[in-house]
Amino acid sequence: MAVKIDQIIRSERKTVEVKISLEGYIVVRAPLNEPIESIQEYLNSQKFYLLRTQQITKVRYLNDLHKDYEDGEKFLYLGRERSLKIVNNSALPLYYDQGIFYLSSSYLKFANKVFIDWYKEKAREYISEIANRYSKLYHIAYEKIVITNAYAQWASCSGNGNLNFSWRAILVPHEVITYLVVHELAHIEIREHSKNYWTKVEKMMPDYLKYENWLDNNAHICAMFKNETGTFITKLKSSNETNSNKNNTQLEFEL
Repeated sequence: MAVKIDQIIRSERKTVEVKISLEGYIVVRAPLNEPIESIQEYLNSQKFYLLRTQQITKVRYLNDLHKDYEDGEKFLYLGRERSLKIVNNSALPLYYDQGIFYLSSSYLKFANKVFIDWYKEKAREYISEIANRYSKLYHIAYEKIVITNAYAQWASCSGNGNLNFSWRAILVPHEVITYLVVHELAHIEIREHSKNYWTKVEKMMPDYLKYENWLDNNAHICAMFKNETGTFITKLKSSNETNSNKNNTQLEFEL
């Protein structure tokens, strides 16, 4: 049985990318003249991986999309699940202490916004500290850190030197956040994902592939607190690449 393509998007690109959406759809981006037969052949060669990942993604999407904000419910922070406790008479809408989130009962109606605002604040503080450290260490200057609402893109580097990060980055482990920062800082000097670019990334973070793979395998995290639909993310492949190099591979969930 052939792998079903749910969507194919053609453009003036040089490589083929195969991605699985948050909802579990298989989406292909391909050059204008790439034969559908070669695309299908490549997908079929990756059949086991694609179908397995598709199934896992669908389950995760359904599980992660909804939050009830009840005692004992789990919320991610820095790569680990933390318990929620509803409290009365709290001066703060939400605070975190020793592995537990404390949410004021007065803010239950606004719990989604309260959590997102808290995550955004922590993301700005945490990412700024890492970016400043690596910027000084490798003498790479950037303009400023921008925290976004993106759920289809972990991070990006703007032409004006801004480093943009989805607030959802604060949900992943410290080392993965560091990799996101390194990835974008390297783009300040080298815009394209060339061999020189990946050499630069490896110099700054020798074990970066470990964390890129972590992002590939945990892309469902971008569905958390997501009310919209139709965002495409996750594993990137290229039928025009004959080896496992990363020259044409993007980290960003940019689809």
